[in-house]
Amino acid sequence: MTDMPPLAQRHFGTVFERALAAYPHKTAIRDPERALSYAQLYEEGMRAAGGLSRLGVERQKAVLLMLDNHVDFVVLWCGLSLTARIEVPINTAYRANLLAHIIDNSAAKVLVIEAGYLDRLVEVEASLTALETVVVRGHSDVTLPARWKRLAWEALSAGEPDGPATLHPADVMAILYTSGTTGPSKGSVNTHGHGYTYAHPSNFGAAGLDDVALVPLPLFHMGGQWAAVYNAFIGGATAVVLPKFSASLFWQQAAQYGATYAFLLGTMTHFLLKQPASPHDRAHALKSMLLVPVPAEIDDFTQRFGVDRIAAAFGSTEAGVIAHAPLGRGRAGAAGWVRDGIETLIVDAQGLEVAPGEVGELWARAKEPWTMMSGYHAMPEATVAAWQNMYFHTGDAVRQAEDGQLVFVDRVKDAIRRRGENVSSFEVEREINAHPDVAESAVIAVPSEFVEDEIKACVVLRERCDLQPHQLHSFLEPRLPRFALPRYIEILSQLPKTPTEKVRKTELRTAGVTPATWDRERHAARP
Repeated sequence: MTDMPPLAQRHFGTVFERALAAYPHKTAIRDPERALSYAQLYEEGMRAAGGLSRLGVERQKAVLLMLDNHVDFVVLWCGLSLTARIEVPINTAYRANLLAHIIDNSAAKVLVIEAGYLDRLVEVEASLTALETVVVRGHSDVTLPARWKRLAWEALSAGEPDGPATLHPADVMAILYTSGTTGPSKGSVNTHGHGYTYAHPSNFGAAGLDDVALVPLPLFHMGGQWAAVYNAFIGGATAVVLPKFSASLFWQQAAQYGATYAFLLGTMTHFLLKQPASPHDRAHALKSMLLVPVPAEIDDFTQRFGVDRIAAAFGSTEAGVIAHAPLGRGRAGAAGWVRDGIETLIVDAQGLEVAPGEVGELWARAKEPWTMMSGYHAMPEATVAAWQNMYFHTGDAVRQAEDGQLVFVDRVKDAIRRRGENVSSFEVEREINAHPDVAESAVIAVPSEFVEDEIKACVVLRERCDLQPHQLHSFLEPRLPRFALPRYIEILSQLPKTPTEKVRKTELRTAGVTPATWDRERHAARP
């Protein structure tokens, strides 16, 4: 399938209408433990949806998912989407304030969670106002507050199944939380039209009827769920969900499952290239890959591993796919050509278009309704700030190459990209500032030896305090996900500021890592 269908057909129901009519017994999804055909996935999804009905979850109401990578995640996601409920996935590394904010901001009354994360949920119980029911997957001795109803995962699907809903592209499919840059994480309200348009194989030239897509990315992210699994479903392919990415096992897993296609973050290719040469390097059928971004070492990668059809894409949770390079045309340093259905501008600080080849902020808007986010959930001010002059302001600094492709240059906003995750400097600073010895802090990105960023915390202590960087790091470990922990910490006497008391982060970035900077990697702390 290469042609984008009419907008009216872009919803999750279309995928299963086609699959159930044409290839119901074909394997749709599998993990290391089990596999489901399209017909079985549909049946199990409807049973899970029936359980949600018994819990009082109505059409277009939200359900939170804090689940690992496995078939059950996909079952629940399908049940939600086919019955016009709203999925709200949670990053499984979240804890403390980050976790509480998403749960409460979503206003969802039902949370489906792995048993292993219940202790984190209980820790933030006092901050949660809307949650009523917790569905637990797996066994745990953690006791939940009496005000919450507890239900086992198996009980969710024990009753009568739901029937599919009549879907429209305008129906909300998911609220996907992006890391805040000047405030708390924001929930991007994404419709069925948005999700289908984003995931359609025409954007990547990816999965088709004969393909097996290997999915090592987390399903709680748009990339793992939509660009990989949903993409495979639209194309009628089989998706293989791995528990996590493993550089040492990746090529063996590709061969084991007969994978022909995969979507990886560009930084993952560095870890694959660093592995010792092995007979597994080419003992696989994987020839096509979407890489975001395409790394500088792409020639070394393709020659060593025999993956010679590379695609590229560029976009965001809010805007979907803005630009893409089809399979075989992805190249290092470029993000692709602006896709059909999107209009873009590259502008200066005053919102005026820059000359071709010059760097500016990328603005984007859709030519069709319901194919970009509808706004930020329960954050009208943030929605207005993001949508100005009839364009979505991406916050990304780009330029246009001579061949018309977009080239990503930097982030206009203060978001940091580390280990495939967008990290909110605001949220990391909030946790640092919670230490009683800290007066203020500023978190910045500094260059990494890999494709993405490392995190540096610039910290000012209160008077007569002698907090050491390793002590601050230990304080942050239980409060932040691993990918958001600063690698670098520097204690400063003061932060550079403007006359209006805003921190001059540009000066801090220019200084970068100095001789006075504490480095977690050099000081033998846990990575």
